[in-house]
Amino acid sequence: MGSPQMGRHRLTAFAWGVALLTALVWAATTFVAERSVPTLLLTYFVLPQVWVLLALGTLLVCVWRRSGPAIVGSGTALLLSLSLLGYELPQASRPEGAASFRLMTYNVARGGQGTASALAATIRAQRPDVVCLQEINGLKPGLFGDLLHGMPGYTAVRSREVALLSRFPVLGQQDTALPDTTRRLLSATLDLEGRRVTVLNAHFTTVLLRGGWGEARDRRAAQTAAVLRVARNTPGPFVACGDFNTPARGLVYARLRQTLANAFQDAGTGFGYTFPSAFPAVRIDHVWLRGAWAVRASVPRSQASDHLPLVVDVAF
Repeated sequence: MGSPQMGRHRLTAFAWGVALLTALVWAATTFVAERSVPTLLLTYFVLPQVWVLLALGTLLVCVWRRSGPAIVGSGTALLLSLSLLGYELPQASRPEGAASFRLMTYNVARGGQGTASALAATIRAQRPDVVCLQEINGLKPGLFGDLLHGMPGYTAVRSREVALLSRFPVLGQQDTALPDTTRRLLSATLDLEGRRVTVLNAHFTTVLLRGGWGEARDRRAAQTAAVLRVARNTPGPFVACGDFNTPARGLVYARLRQTLANAFQDAGTGFGYTFPSAFPAVRIDHVWLRGAWAVRASVPRSQASDHLPLVVDVAF
């Protein structure tokens, strides 16, 4: 049998090994991510909660064994793992004299989970001025019409699986292909009390566990470039929202963040997880802004879809 001192040394080595592993995971999901298939899978499929549980379990054992160096190592691992969860504190404030409107982005899961009345009730409860919906292409016959019937006062524009509803006049719309998919990029120019604001609605390709990871990565890179191209070519305030199937880490998120402000990161409180609605564990629905500011962002609870809606108060 080994001595108690040897046991403490092993526990300390294990605790600091967990800290090193967590640091490597953070670096891999931040700086490498989609560059390789293994780090792509690590970024998209291994939830940060896994590393939190590993670090927390290690810390509890170290506390029980009363090993000071091991406690420091496992505590470091826990702090590193908590940083992976994406907890946000609001940073933005409303500019003086700025106009504002409330926007909601909501993947309605093809209507397969909720009814039109449940979806409409979820939307109405937040009183949004603009609503961007994804996955409406597979709605049961008549469900989209029933949804609109339950939301009077909105003008609707639609393209394939995405739709935009607005209380404001729609001055024009643009419908373009989302690269390497049958999905569409739908943008609308809105008249907000004499000022023009462009809102784009997108639904990115999903990285699926069953395979095709390299192809999905390339499609998503092209789709990111398409959104940024629209942003560059659009004058005035610009808002891109939708289901980006992108967690708040990795290179796609970082590339969008280089040009656009992320609403929840700037104005949200908490984790902002939007999927799955029954047990939210990841933030993949986003609102991105340029020439506008998010002053408040929240994720209200609802079971009307497998996603939760993201609601943002936008000033411009």
